[in-house]
Amino acid sequence: MPMLIDWTKVTELAADVGREGFDEVLDLFLQEVETALQTMAMSEDLEAALHFIKGCAMNLGFTDLATRCASGEARAACGQPDSVDLDGIHQSYRDSRDLFMSEFRARLAA
Repeated sequence: MPMLIDWTKVTELAADVGREGFDEVLDLFLQEVETALQTMAMSEDLEAALHFIKGCAMNLGFTDLATRCASGEARAACGQPDSVDLDGIHQSYRDSRDLFMSEFRARLAA
């Protein structure tokens, strides 16, 4: 199973922005990424949509999602948008989000 979350990155971000700031970053991340994922398949520029999601994922330590988006971004850039595994990207987000939400408070409290 791939590493879904880079908890070191999460801890560093929380230390940088503080607890309240982290909650705001997390809320914004969830809103923006979920909106981008919902509209990604309809996007005229799939490469740009994947680039945006990849950046968000990297910032919050969603390692597998960032990797999948990078792969899709490269495929879209090569003119192969139909070969992008959109289902895999969506599943990675759901799995990563669920793991993150179930563990992040305990991990940041440690």
